[in-house]
Amino acid sequence: MKWRSKITLCVIAFFTGITLTGCTNNTSDAVIFDPYEKTNRKTHAFNKGLDKAILKPASNTYVAIIPRPVVTGVSNFSSNLEIPIMILNGLLQLDFEGVSKNTGRFLINSSVGFLGIFDVASSLQIYGKSTDFNETLYTYGVGEGAYTELPFFSSNTERSAASLILNFAVNPYQGVFTGAREAIPISAKVLDLMGKRHRYSDAIEGILYDSDDSYSQSRQIYLERMRFSLKGKLESGVYEDPYASD
Repeated sequence: MKWRSKITLCVIAFFTGITLTGCTNNTSDAVIFDPYEKTNRKTHAFNKGLDKAILKPASNTYVAIIPRPVVTGVSNFSSNLEIPIMILNGLLQLDFEGVSKNTGRFLINSSVGFLGIFDVASSLQIYGKSTDFNETLYTYGVGEGAYTELPFFSSNTERSAASLILNFAVNPYQGVFTGAREAIPISAKVLDLMGKRHRYSDAIEGILYDSDDSYSQSRQIYLERMRFSLKGKLESGVYEDPYASD
C-alpha cells in the first residue's frame, strides 16, 4: 500500500474511532457505568473458562519447555512491534517527547537488537513511552462510555473497544509481513500473552479464582487502573501504575 493511502486510512480510522465513541458519557471516576452487566457477566464466564481450560495450562507448558532467554526474546520482539502504533498515537497527541523516545527505542532495538529480540535500548537507558488509541481518544475529549467485557479481550470500555478497532485498521506492517510471514506478529503476540499469563499468574488467579465475585473485581481493577493511568499521564507526564503488570 502506498504511503499516501496508508496515511489516509490512518486519518479515516482515527476519526471513525472518535465518531464511534464521541457520544459516550464522560463517566466520573466514582461511577461504574455498566448497563450491559448481564451480557458482560456471560462473556466474563466464557473468558474465565477459556483461561482455565486453555490459557493457564498452555502458559505453564510454554514456560516449562521453552528456555527463558527465548521467552524473553519473543516478548521483546512482540513489544517492539507495538512501538510504531505508539509513535502514531504520540503524533496524534502532539507528544513529541514521547515520539522521540519511542522512535529512538524502535530504531535501536530493530537494528542493533536484531528486530527487537534483544532490548539494547534499555541497556542504554533509552526507554519508550507507552500509549495507545484509548489515550489518544481520551485526550480528544472522548468519554469512556459503558464498561464492556469482550470475548478474548476481557475488560474494556466502549472507548477502549473502539481503540482496538483502530489498532486493527491501522496496521503498520501491511506489506512487510506477507504470505506465510503474516503469522509472525500474531504468533509472537500469542506467545507473549502466554509468557505474561505465567509471569503474573498469582495476581490473575487471585482475581479470577480466589475472589467472591471475579467479575466485579476485574471490572473495578480495570477501571481504576485505566482512569488513574490516563489522568496521571496528562497531569504530570509521569505515572507509576499501581496495577501495572509490565
